[in-house]
Amino acid sequence: MQSDCLLVPILLFSCWSHVAACQSPEPKPSKVLARTPSKLKSAELAGKYIIHIPEKFALGRVSDKIAKTPIYFFQVASPHDSTIQIFLLPYSKQEPSDKEVGGSKQPFEYDGTSLPHRFTISGNRFVYYGWSVVDNAYECSMNSPCPWPAPPESRYATRYVFVLFDKPNDSIVEFTAIHLGGFKRISRVEGEGELLRNTIIPSITSIR
Repeated sequence: MQSDCLLVPILLFSCWSHVAACQSPEPKPSKVLARTPSKLKSAELAGKYIIHIPEKFALGRVSDKIAKTPIYFFQVASPHDSTIQIFLLPYSKQEPSDKEVGGSKQPFEYDGTSLPHRFTISGNRFVYYGWSVVDNAYECSMNSPCPWPAPPESRYATRYVFVLFDKPNDSIVEFTAIHLGGFKRISRVEGEGELLRNTIIPSITSIR
């Protein structure tokens, strides 16, 4: 998704923003539906989907005066603001072939991020995913030392991207999350990315 920038309170890195504006929006609360077991609750996305999210999260929506397409973000009081976002985009024919995922060819790329992995959710639908890592010590500005003395436990920021191509609903559902950790090389999904991979994304169902 092409865009400029948007300063949403939960965003840590403006260079990863997907929104075409440079101002802080007033979050618009999502419609919260009936609660489900295991400390999860259901929430609606733009009248198209229902997802299950942890009870501690509040699901906000970027004002439609700022973003032309629905963009949601999670808020949680503690221990820190969440950096999970959901983008509902118009469908386009970008879904890769089997040879581009897990094969010998160049990994499939979406919006500049390599998505070499995939898993299956209900309805025999594929979700493609990948991640990239930034060294916060070298995210320096003109007025700060470089390298910046980043805390060891949060020196590296991993950005996870998950994409569902949903042709029947004329949509692409993109999930992103940022996880702070102490390691540059990772071999599995962690933190907020793990929450998306194992809980939130498998729960997505179409309303119609």
